[in-house]
Amino acid sequence: MGRDIPDNETWWYNPSIVVHPHWREFDQVPDAVYYGLGIFIGICGIIGCGGNGIVIYLFTKTKSLQTPANMFIINLAFSDFTFSLVNGFPLMTISCFLKKWVFGHAACKVYGFIGGIFGLMSIMTMAMISIDRYNVIGRPMAASKHMSHRRAFIMIIFVWLWSVLWAIGPIFGWGAYTLEGVLCNCSFDYITRDYATRSNIICMYVFAFCFPIIIILFCYFNIVMSVSNHEKEMAAMAKRLNAKELRKAQAGASAEMKLAKISIVIVTQFLLSWSPYAIVALLAQFGPLEWVTPYAAQLPVMFAKASAIHNPMIYSVSHPKFREAISNTFPWILTCCTFDEKETEDDRDAEAEIPASEQTQETSPTDAAQVKEMMAMMQKMQAQQAQQQAAYPPQGYPPQGYPPPPQGYPPQGYPPQGAYPPQGYPPPQGAPPQAAPPEGVDNQAYQA
Repeated sequence: MGRDIPDNETWWYNPSIVVHPHWREFDQVPDAVYYGLGIFIGICGIIGCGGNGIVIYLFTKTKSLQTPANMFIINLAFSDFTFSLVNGFPLMTISCFLKKWVFGHAACKVYGFIGGIFGLMSIMTMAMISIDRYNVIGRPMAASKHMSHRRAFIMIIFVWLWSVLWAIGPIFGWGAYTLEGVLCNCSFDYITRDYATRSNIICMYVFAFCFPIIIILFCYFNIVMSVSNHEKEMAAMAKRLNAKELRKAQAGASAEMKLAKISIVIVTQFLLSWSPYAIVALLAQFGPLEWVTPYAAQLPVMFAKASAIHNPMIYSVSHPKFREAISNTFPWILTCCTFDEKETEDDRDAEAEIPASEQTQETSPTDAAQVKEMMAMMQKMQAQQAQQQAAYPPQGYPPQGYPPPPQGYPPQGYPPQGAYPPQGYPPPQGAPPQAAPPEGVDNQAYQA
């Protein structure tokens, strides 16, 4: 930038806020880039607010969706809704069309603070979702004991406190919120290399980004292992149960596996959206600073802000119960994706087998259905074992000729030839025969 041009005529000049000297080293960004960014972020903001607003409305109005696991989805949708509303349209959109931030220094801090809170809240909510999925799939017998509405609410409170803890530091001087990229939006100051800023960036990277990712990877690795073992067990059980009974036994687990797959997709897109931003921040602190150009800094911002529109799209396409709720409330939304009632048949079967008295306020229908199905499977196996014991020994057992007679048995000549038993044996019924008197003794005197 030529030194003969007054500051108030440069592209980076902003009388309402101090611009970091790093951005003054680059040439002006073309107008088309500003307008393109404004249109893009405006679309993302409108879709993010509308889509996440529908998710919140349906999950709060549809009773079948009000489970402990879905409380995390509501929190995620609320986070994305607020992120889209504040950090997308209209603040950044207006600034892009005016080619500068026009809301002042205080608004810049609030903008960055809200973006920090709800960006960190999204990834920490992902970690809570992965923990819930791990408890349900990796530890199914204890799932209903480990998750309830109260426990889910406590975990959400922890997510909020965790996010505020790491986002509030720059407000009190541990780091800062400042303009970045094309200077139309504010975020964490990752350019300054003093001790306070560097320690803030490192701590946030380790505890607010890497720590939740480690939890997510650990939980989903164990989920994959549990699914692999589950498939082996079901293959063995299929040999003992008929197809109808096997399908009922898998109903609850099938619904949970679908939700786990959806969660994995959400986590993957989240990491793809936010990892470039984390890489740019580390590069600015420890790499060649000249590599962090306005374009290199602004592109990851667009990926990160677009992440708020992915979650409602994923759920509208992949979540059977959510699609059912949309088809009943907003049928025009799913004109491209026809709803199939068979998708929720397993869930209905699992929930229908549970008496109302067994469903308490602390146990969701989904968790209770899983426990019920597992108990039914165990009872079926016990009944089969009892039938096997009752039918023992089986008909035709022992086989003819078993056990084989010992060699030389019976002895030759047995039974004896001739009339056997001899005549007069056994003796006739009645009084035993009297012995004959000795010779010379009168018979009557002998008997007397």
